[in-house]
Amino acid sequence: MILRLSTILAATGLGLLSPPILVGARQLQRSTTLDREKQKLDGEDLSSTIPSNSRVLLHRRKKAQQKKELSRRKLQSSQCKSIIAIDSISEAMSDDGEENDEDFLCELVHGVTLPIQGTKEQISQMRALLHDGTLISNESTLEVLQEVEMIDGMAGDDDDSGEQQPAFSSLMQGSVSLPPGDVNVINSSDGRKLNAGYKVQFEGKSPVLVVKITDRNGLAVEGSATYISDKVFGTSGDDINPAKGFKDCSFGKFELTNEYSVNIDDKLSAPGVLEVDINISFESSSQSAIRSATQQAVETKLGFDLPGPFQQVMFLTENCYGNNCGWAAYAYISGWLSLYKKDNYIKPGVVLHEIGHNMGLAHSGGTDRRTYSDHTGLMGNPLWGDDKGKMCFNAAKNFQLAVGNNAWYNDGPGKIITWDSGEEGGTVLDTKMVGIAEFDKITDNNPVVIKLETGGSLDYFVGFNRATGATSQNRLASDLVTIYEMGNNGLSYSNSFLNAYLAEGESHTISKWRGTKQDLTITVLEINTNTGDAPGYAHVKIVFGDEPTSVPTNLPTAEPTTGPPTTPQPTANPVVSTPPPTANPVEGPFCGDGICDGQESPDDCDADCIIVDFKASNGKSNAKTNGLMFSLDAKEAVTLRSLDVEGKKDGESRVTVYALQGDYEGNEFNEGAWERVFDHSVSLQQNVATNIGQFDKEVAIAAGERISLFVFSKNGLRMSTNTGSLRKAHEDNSLVMYDGLAFKKEFNKVEQNGQWNSAVKYYASSKNKNVEEMRISSMEEEETASVEVEEKRRSSRSRGDDEVVTAVKHHHHTK
Repeated sequence: MILRLSTILAATGLGLLSPPILVGARQLQRSTTLDREKQKLDGEDLSSTIPSNSRVLLHRRKKAQQKKELSRRKLQSSQCKSIIAIDSISEAMSDDGEENDEDFLCELVHGVTLPIQGTKEQISQMRALLHDGTLISNESTLEVLQEVEMIDGMAGDDDDSGEQQPAFSSLMQGSVSLPPGDVNVINSSDGRKLNAGYKVQFEGKSPVLVVKITDRNGLAVEGSATYISDKVFGTSGDDINPAKGFKDCSFGKFELTNEYSVNIDDKLSAPGVLEVDINISFESSSQSAIRSATQQAVETKLGFDLPGPFQQVMFLTENCYGNNCGWAAYAYISGWLSLYKKDNYIKPGVVLHEIGHNMGLAHSGGTDRRTYSDHTGLMGNPLWGDDKGKMCFNAAKNFQLAVGNNAWYNDGPGKIITWDSGEEGGTVLDTKMVGIAEFDKITDNNPVVIKLETGGSLDYFVGFNRATGATSQNRLASDLVTIYEMGNNGLSYSNSFLNAYLAEGESHTISKWRGTKQDLTITVLEINTNTGDAPGYAHVKIVFGDEPTSVPTNLPTAEPTTGPPTTPQPTANPVVSTPPPTANPVEGPFCGDGICDGQESPDDCDADCIIVDFKASNGKSNAKTNGLMFSLDAKEAVTLRSLDVEGKKDGESRVTVYALQGDYEGNEFNEGAWERVFDHSVSLQQNVATNIGQFDKEVAIAAGERISLFVFSKNGLRMSTNTGSLRKAHEDNSLVMYDGLAFKKEFNKVEQNGQWNSAVKYYASSKNKNVEEMRISSMEEEETASVEVEEKRRSSRSRGDDEVVTAVKHHHHTK
């Protein structure tokens, strides 16, 4: 038997490497086992037919081919058309399972969107920028790096240059990465949108296209096009569906529709439903590849680019395979796309949740501070089921829709109130609230949402969670008063959190309101849902500080009327009451007496109130954790104002500080017993103590009393290990600090004992000579620390690390 090598090479597609060689069958059989193991090319074992000297030639050819392919790949710097933040809801959330934070996509040419990769610190920084309004999804952009395959000629658009261009197929795979260092978001300097092709719609008829996808293996979500149309739009009589949910919650101001400004009836398989095939597999393709292939298929079939005339487009996939598949659905924030796997599209609550993301609404957490554990509204844990969808958004999200987006509840008959209590105390808001579900029944301008203005970006929102009509399937706090907090002044994308829900006769207190020494208390005086045709109401009184002895009673009647009263009687308008002025006191505390009394602080009387840095005496941190819980005893009256945190690594981290009167023992895992006094994103330095800024609520400790603190940093902090909790760790003339417990998660998973080694800032009376001496010592220590940090800055200058200087400046400012 005679074989010719050229025949073999032709069969393998490799071409001719050398002149033809005649080989005998016996010679082929003498190939060793070792040779057979070594000789593989592109998954094919050719050793049984190719002699060893020819294998050498094949090996060289393969190496040359690989080198050529590598030379065609290029790390290319480019700017995203826009950054798209995506929010998902976990498939396990129906059982309160795993949670997900936002991820980010880079929108490139041809509608391709690729995941943005970066360090944990960079992604955390992007999330912080998203929540503080700096990064605007579907509008902001940034520079990224991408490895692409270069081809001769054009990349898809006409290009006569003949130069190498990125292959379009390579754009559909993989990801893009962030350049090293801080994330630099690019926004328009003149306020114009950088990506002006899409604008979120909040009112009117919102055209929706549902796309059923079939992959090359024939996999597709179950359900005919007619069935899908009925589940989304109710076209065949399904009376609990997303279209009806939005219409009911907005009282007809916002409707999902399958009627479009272009005629595509001949392309649709059912009203609002388009079916497409893609030439890739669900099982072996990335989400970006599936999105891009589906978008191309839709655009080819319809003859125009997406989103085109559609406000929302829903992609339905059979399933997700591989890693990162714990989601049930996800959506572009302030964008047009949402994607659902398996049968999650038939669950109205899930679709309402995802389109809520399209409208710029963030998640809502519960009292446990988890990402979407709020069961009172759609942006928390929504309703899971085909026949469950009668739920709307919570009070914080309703404020965003009405005031931030000028929609739904912005023009009555109910009212959206922003109440500014002032900072003097003695102010009262007394009113009757009506639930969103009965918004259309209001005749007397009752408030449906009350925003409690804090003077900062994090505000509180009060609502009455009426269980009727559009909200009759509430899962939590039905017919109770609910209180939430939300950042960005409630006007734009920001997570909200449920703080409390109150029944008749119950109260909720927020201590040291607006940084003062006085508390704000929300009390439910009455809840009445047996009102006939009139809306049910919750009679709520909100008091800041001491309530005046005589308060005007300005309340709506139980059955609101539209006619003007002929005799004095209650109205719906809430009134802020202030105590009458009094004569100047003849005696009492005054600035300059050396006593830092309850009405003074370093901001208004630094002669009496001296700030002290209470620092660890042993200094060095030798362990890492995420949170530390510890106690402090006061030898004299002091007020805690701030503290330093030593980062586990460089970068932005969410830092939360909780306070508890007394010892923490017995409340280690009871978050409800603690009060959150600080919750912000902070730029931390690895192994460098950074001041986090002033607490939102200062913590006063009376002489002889104990207070406990729990400091938690999402990206970790440094501490010292110790021998046991409640062992005295540090002491000065005003405070005693004890060792504590290190936590892996907030109020969950104690890792070990730990010791706080960074400074705790407090202020006390200046007449105490020891306090003054500590203040001077603290200033000297701070100057020494500044010199040490400056040395670190100089040593790291080659890395471009100037954040240390920023930390020192922040530290000085806080003092």
